[in-house]
Amino acid sequence: MNSIFAEAAALCRAGTPFVWASIISQDGSTPRGAGSRMLVLEGSIVGTIGGGGMEAGVMSMARNSVLKDGKPRIMHYDMSGTEAATAGLICGGVCDVLLAYMEPQYADVLEAAAQAESDGTPAWIFYILDEREDSELPFQLCLNVGGERLVGSFRGNQNFVRQMLLNPIRVAIHGDMADGMRFIAQDVGSAPRMYLFGAGHVSCEVAKIAVNCGFHVTAIDDRADFCNTDRFPGCSCVVIDSFERMPDFPVDGASYVVIMTRGHSYDKEVLRWALGKKPSYLGMIGSKSKRDTLYRKLHEEEGFPMEQLQAVCCPIGLSISAETPEEIAVSVMAEVIRHRRASMSGK
Repeated sequence: MNSIFAEAAALCRAGTPFVWASIISQDGSTPRGAGSRMLVLEGSIVGTIGGGGMEAGVMSMARNSVLKDGKPRIMHYDMSGTEAATAGLICGGVCDVLLAYMEPQYADVLEAAAQAESDGTPAWIFYILDEREDSELPFQLCLNVGGERLVGSFRGNQNFVRQMLLNPIRVAIHGDMADGMRFIAQDVGSAPRMYLFGAGHVSCEVAKIAVNCGFHVTAIDDRADFCNTDRFPGCSCVVIDSFERMPDFPVDGASYVVIMTRGHSYDKEVLRWALGKKPSYLGMIGSKSKRDTLYRKLHEEEGFPMEQLQAVCCPIGLSISAETPEEIAVSVMAEVIRHRRASMSGK
């Protein structure tokens, strides 16, 4: 999984100057939503907050001001009306973007955020801005991990330390002010977990896109020469004895299960197992005739409800006339991303 928190931590450890840019509030249509993050270095960027005029303005402010004086800024963008359209901001919504200079001492906080993101542990990052002109410490960074501990030091109202630990969601929704200081909380965003059964050519391409889209991917196969980190960089790889004796992978209602083994019989074994786990997304590669044959056997011979079987995404992927492994992977991940975004929006 590619984590912007891990990238930021590495830059802090190396002493490389950069600015952390994040959309902290958003209303209406904007290039990207609240929580989107980007790192701005003198000659490059990592990630994106949507591109276009807004991102160009953020990059300019980061390089010409924040990198030079180390002071945080909040930039407001109104993308409605004639003036905004003239400036190339035509989405119609409004948003605020925080720009903060990242000091080397923030490495521990960022590494803890990356670990929480990877582990799926709930975590909230706190941006603390002292807006008083005479402030000696205009920006601080802390992290709440699982509602159990804080990473990072905080100098200020100790009552708010308790709030950061006990009520991060309330702060994330409402924000807070105390003693001239502004507290902003964001959900780190636990990485979605994908369990990819089968380590063939298409699986390799699916894994590449999934990792780049922020998924924590576990590739699973019974062939060690296929299922390894050389073929699946950035993934966890598990070699099992047999698809007929599945280990108890921690698949739950937030997980994504993608089935693309090398044979119908193996697909059937994995599908039977996955149906009992009830993941958020369950997709299987194959033709409609293969699907209908498997469904009929599982329904008539093993009693699986047809409604449950028909909820499986099979044939997997959006219909784009894909043929090559790379094209099929695009189709599969497009469907997975559509499902993820719909789930996040509650649709």
